[in-house]
Amino acid sequence: MSAKIYMLLDILEGKSASTIQHLRSTDGVVVADLLEGHPNVLLVIEAPDRQKLVELIMPVLSSIERVTEDLHLLMTRENGQVPSCFNAEKIQSLSSMRYTKILPRMQVTPIVS
Repeated sequence: MSAKIYMLLDILEGKSASTIQHLRSTDGVVVADLLEGHPNVLLVIEAPDRQKLVELIMPVLSSIERVTEDLHLLMTRENGQVPSCFNAEKIQSLSSMRYTKILPRMQVTPIVS
């Protein structure tokens, strides 16, 4: 049985088409579709097992970091059970991962008095 994760994304206006094109050529991505309204992108990543799935998710997240306003990760369960390679804390952090308004990194200059 393969492992899957569904991602619901809100991509910045004007970036959806290029983002979808990029995601469709990314390893592990089996579905990358534009949606009406918000979220505006559905992404499905599939791998032969949970460990490989986690390895595939990270490059996807880093490639969309600057164009994503909001992100929801929905991980499927195997036979209704939490897989052994994840503990409850890891599952909670992955399934509730959410980014809102990703802004460019800015250099911070400390003020010394």
